[in-house]
Amino acid sequence: MRKQIKEELEMDFDMVFLLTTLTLLVIGTIMIYSSSYFLSKEMSGNGMALTMKHIVHVILGTLIMLGVMSIDYRRLSSKFFVFAGLLCGIASLVLCFVPGIGVTGGHANRWVRIMSFHFQSSELVKIMLVVYLAYFFSKKNMDINNFATGILPVLIVVCSTALLIFIEPDFGTAATIGIWSVMILFAAGMRWKHLLLLILAGIPTSALMMIMEPYRLARLSAFLDPWKDMHKTGYQIIQSMVAYSNGGLTGSGLGEGTQKLFFLPAPHTDFILSVTGEELGFIGISLIIGLFGIWIWRGLSIALATNDSFGYYLVVSSVCLVGLQAVINMGVSMSMLPTTGIALPFFSYGGSTLISTMIISGFILSVSRRSRV
Repeated sequence: MRKQIKEELEMDFDMVFLLTTLTLLVIGTIMIYSSSYFLSKEMSGNGMALTMKHIVHVILGTLIMLGVMSIDYRRLSSKFFVFAGLLCGIASLVLCFVPGIGVTGGHANRWVRIMSFHFQSSELVKIMLVVYLAYFFSKKNMDINNFATGILPVLIVVCSTALLIFIEPDFGTAATIGIWSVMILFAAGMRWKHLLLLILAGIPTSALMMIMEPYRLARLSAFLDPWKDMHKTGYQIIQSMVAYSNGGLTGSGLGEGTQKLFFLPAPHTDFILSVTGEELGFIGISLIIGLFGIWIWRGLSIALATNDSFGYYLVVSSVCLVGLQAVINMGVSMSMLPTTGIALPFFSYGGSTLISTMIISGFILSVSRRSRV
């Protein structure tokens, strides 16, 4: 009898979190269709080409999420799995620079191609870092108050991967991983003086990385004053603001937006929220922000409901990573942050990003099956 009850409890999962995930996925797919139709038609002659590819990624990602959800997350805490996965992730970053394997796009080496399959290496690394941080902070002999043993090992691993991502180059992802790791260190109980030390070290480092490349400095300048060079560096931000302005309270209607008609660059990737704002208006954007809020709230509730430290940090790391990416993307599209190239989870076009987000959602659901909220 006890065994039957235990099995029933283990089959339970957070339905609100799952439904919120699927709702974000469905709305994101609709907006991919709306934002990419004319671009896809111009590129390939088929307005549905990008949407169909995205749907394939959605189906694959959902199946993977359900598969990860069905696995006992505690199996991921194997020392061999954690470090083997981390080494594979780092190796994939190195392979980006190997001729014949690494794929160059937009003057950046961010993808790996193995036969007909290719993926963005930084997305694999994000997944493995989530597992690594959960494993590290769940160790019984870990002392977060000791900088040498509780913080330095994390910084070495994170900075090594972030550096490889930075030289691809991908400053936005590298900076996101850096900020996210500090968030998890703080959640793990890092001392305030250590937090202040990292912030003081991070600010000049980020500034130096920003000014190393002219295009990054131009992005910062455009953020501060987009009208200074409105036809070049400030163009993207201005067109994004025009999209939000056109949307008003209720939007122009689904599919009726005009900024996606070759005015707004990257309407189906980095600036898909701007298209959404034009077509669904302030009400639609508020709904999407609310859904992300529910996703984060339920995720953190799952973390607090588990009495397993590995599960707790696995969920906290996962929620913070996806939540941070969403906040950065929204901030960029609303001209509250400089352009970074960070995708909006569940929305932006890109198979690697979507599948990694679904795997992370699977981690959270796996933990929820073994906790009661």
